[in-house]
Amino acid sequence: MRIFVSLVFASLNLTLAIVPAYTQQQEQNSQERNSFRVRLETPGGSSLWDDSHSELIVGNSHRQGDRSTARVDIYNVVSGEKRSIDILKEFPNARYVYVEGLAVSPEGSILVACEVDSNEAAFAGDRLLLYDRHSALTTSLLAGDYDVGAVALDRQSNMYILGSHDGELSSKEPYPLLVKYDSYGHITSQMLPRSLFTNFEDPVGDGISDPRRGATRLAVNEKAIHVYLAPASEMVVLNQTGEIQTRVNVGRKLSEFAETKGYKAFRVDGDEFSPSGDLWFVGVLAEPSNSTSAMPPARNFVVRLTPAGQLQVPYKEVGEESPGQYLPQLIGFTQSNEPVGSSSVGSDYFLVQKGPY
Repeated sequence: MRIFVSLVFASLNLTLAIVPAYTQQQEQNSQERNSFRVRLETPGGSSLWDDSHSELIVGNSHRQGDRSTARVDIYNVVSGEKRSIDILKEFPNARYVYVEGLAVSPEGSILVACEVDSNEAAFAGDRLLLYDRHSALTTSLLAGDYDVGAVALDRQSNMYILGSHDGELSSKEPYPLLVKYDSYGHITSQMLPRSLFTNFEDPVGDGISDPRRGATRLAVNEKAIHVYLAPASEMVVLNQTGEIQTRVNVGRKLSEFAETKGYKAFRVDGDEFSPSGDLWFVGVLAEPSNSTSAMPPARNFVVRLTPAGQLQVPYKEVGEESPGQYLPQLIGFTQSNEPVGSSSVGSDYFLVQKGPY
């Protein structure tokens, strides 16, 4: 079982407000349409943006003694409505529930991957919980022997999990890293053999051991299945039958990018797949290539890697900010493939921004 640190989160109370950011009316109207300021009581768990329904989805984990926080909260930033998914309702005897991943389909179904430990301190395994648009549970299943690293949903609410076997004996094992379930919980496809990544102890991982590479990601569209294995630093594109179309060494691409900017080190602060299958990275460049030169300040970067393996720089001005300025956290994309970010504003507010870079 993967070792992790479980944080205890208090519940979030979010209320919609407008953020005036410019003095000119045209710029102000544009900002109001694309930014949403929400009030926070305390920082929450993992966040996911559902652009199809203008909803912010927040997963909160739970430990014994604070049972109210094992849930998923969904906030509609247009109507101001809120609904919640009570995960503990399905596991009343749980000692802890740890939310490992969230995914939303274009139709509004929500998939929650969570690790559950029973009250008798017996590991209950990774679970997959599928909820419909109205937060009603439709499917609950055990994720076999898998430690889940990432999840995804398609338009038909088919569920995809990317994970490694708990307690595998050899990196040459042929078991599939990627499994597809239909909405009833039946396995329909198994893809991406573990034996393709024998040089890595765990090609899926959780981003804890090497934060430079970001987190493992999984995305699905009508044309392909997109996989980013952070520990292996590989992006893999498969067709719907599981045949590999491209494999890209992400670490090499980012290292080459850093070198063109005069740096030899980088750190990934956030990574996500866009609806078109581009893999976006938000991070920081550090350490000059020329050790005899004056130490330049660390600089931010935003890049995207296309499914064909081309690294692109969509915002040329990113990196020119004042030293110490952090970019918004990447939490999702609009339907037109523009990034959506979030950041804290003071101690009480949370800002969701479309096109934050």
